[in-house]
Order: sequence, then structure tokens, then C-alpha cells
Amino acid sequence: MKTRDFGRLKILDSIRGIAALVVLYHHIFKLNKEVLKNNFSDSTYEIMHFISNLNFEAVLLFFIISGFSIGLSTFKRPLVGKDSINTYIYRRLKRILPIYWLAILLAFIIGAILGLLYLSDFSVGNLIGNLLFLQTSASIPESWAVPYGLNGPLWSLAFEMFFYLLFPLVYYLNQKWFKSYSLHIKYAALIALVLLGIIINKKIIFAPYFLFIGGFITWIQGYISAQYFVRWKKRNIFFLANLLIGLTVTIASSHIPSATVNVIGKGMLLNGLFYFLMVLLDQLETKKFQNLINKAFFKIGEGSYAIYALHYPFLIFFQKEGISLLYQLLFVPPFIVACYLLEKRSLRWQLKFLELDYLAPLSFFKKELSTKK
Repeated sequence: MKTRDFGRLKILDSIRGIAALVVLYHHIFKLNKEVLKNNFSDSTYEIMHFISNLNFEAVLLFFIISGFSIGLSTFKRPLVGKDSINTYIYRRLKRILPIYWLAILLAFIIGAILGLLYLSDFSVGNLIGNLLFLQTSASIPESWAVPYGLNGPLWSLAFEMFFYLLFPLVYYLNQKWFKSYSLHIKYAALIALVLLGIIINKKIIFAPYFLFIGGFITWIQGYISAQYFVRWKKRNIFFLANLLIGLTVTIASSHIPSATVNVIGKGMLLNGLFYFLMVLLDQLETKKFQNLINKAFFKIGEGSYAIYALHYPFLIFFQKEGISLLYQLLFVPPFIVACYLLEKRSLRWQLKFLELDYLAPLSFFKKELSTKK
């Protein structure tokens, strides 16, 4: 099968940068609504409000790009044995943990400065829940843990960690048992599993893992779309169906009682748009356009994870201390530069304790998967 020769796709980092800026903008807007409303016309304010409301779509876009990137990565480094799985998990943990721990520490420091450590968000139990990546949105009453120290964006990192750790198992099961089944059958089975999880969460007992696997639908579609980029393997019917179902769910969202179903629908819609945009751009000469986007957002994208994980405690501090919006905006450029430098440096940190042979019990993967080659 013909495959594409590709290196680093800078446009993915640029898209991450745009998404991170949307999330940052959303939280600045949310915490300064009254000031903005009093200083801008109604029409301008409504436009600003609309952009702010794209916050959740930006997070879903992070999930899509994450799944797409793993699709590219596993094409070059297939998960065919213990060593490759060790390397995969080491790279994921090394990418997430340093800045994640720093985000938790920053939330604690800001909380201590503001005298907020008495809140349950700063409790030892909640800290342990975050260290184990069990946190879900504070808007969910049944949550086992909420984002530590009021650092709301940390909820999505629990989802990301779940996706990363679940994927090798899904990859293995697909190679060993389900490779002969069509994509549509496997996808329908995943949706059925998610719907069962929604029922269990609402009717029996809440478990964050059922919520996480709902997000996995969005993530795995990003992975599937990478097959087109790598092998020109078109999935037009699959993504058209997802786009139409997602559009229907999004339009009817006010009549659907499950927030998880609405999120899944929105993820389907965005994945369909992402896939067909990728196919369209592949047919057109877009290098000049991509270069323009990369010039504006690539560097920001290289620091997007740090921007996402670290910005909210600072905004909470500004709000509690009554720092004016002007000074908050002046803070943003040096903060973005600092995040870029921090993220570049964190990728060079050697986390020796993660280099243990912690997957020895899974050594049978090598035998099982290597026979499939």
C-alpha cells in the first residue's frame, strides 16, 4: 500500500496554538464580563461572547489533534512488542507529567497566597485524585475528584491520560481479535459501550472512566482520520455519517438530557469537518496558506500545553486581587513566551524513574503482535 513520506506537521502545532489561545481568551472573557460589556458596543460584545463560547470546541480539537498525532506516531513506531509499548507510554508520560505537576504546584501556591487552602478543591483527597488522573469537571456533582486548586482546565488532562493508556490495549485487541471486522461494526460497538456507560453513570453509580470513554470516541476518530494522511485511505462515508449525526445532535442539543451525548455529537461534527477539510487541503495548493498560519501560531503551538495547563491560576489571582483587565492583557505576551520556553525545556528533562521495565507482564504483546506483521 502506498504511504506518504512526512516529517513534523507544523500545522498541527499551529492549530494547537490557536485552540490554546481560544481557551485563554475564554477565561479572560469569563472573568471580566462586566468590564468588557461596559466598554464595548452590544454587537462587539456579542461577537466576543461567541468566540468565548468556542472554548469547549477548542478542547475537543485538542482531543482530535491528539488522536491524529498518535496515528502518525504509531505508523512510524507500531506497537508490536514490549519495547515499543514501553517507549510509547514513556513518551506520553514524559510529555504530560512535568507540566501537569507544575500546574498543580502553581495552583497550590496561588491558593496559599490568596488564603483559599481551606476549600475542598485543595484537600489532600482531591490532590490524590488529581495525581491519579480521576478528576472530572466541577459541574458534575458525583465527581470523585475535581480539578485541583480551582485550576479548571485540568479536567481534560484526565481524559487525555485515559486515552493514552487505553490506546495500547485497544490497538492490541484490534490486531489480535477484531482486525477482520469492518470499521463501522467496531465503531458501533464502541458507541454501544459508551451508551451503556452513560446509563450506568446516571442510573446505578458514577465512575469517571465511563465519562472518559465517552471522550475516547472523539479521540479515536482523530486517530482514524490519520489513516488518510498516512495511506490516502479514504473514510468518506464514515466521516460523513459522523458529521451528519453530530450536526443533528448539536442542533437538537437542548432536547437531549445527557451532556455526554451532546459532547459526543459535537465531537462527531468537528471530526467530520476536520477530516473533509484535510481531504480538501490535500487536493489544493495550500503551502502558502499553511506557512502564513505557521508564522503566526507555530511557536505558540509549541507552548500550547503549558499555556493551557498554567494560565487559570494566574487569572484567579488577578480576579481575587482586583488586577485591571489592562494589566491582565499586558501579562499575556510574556506568559506565552515563558510557556514556550518552559515546554521546550520540559521535553528535554530526563525522567529516569519512568524508564523502568514496568510493562514486563505485557511481554506477550511482542509474540502476539509480531506474528501479525
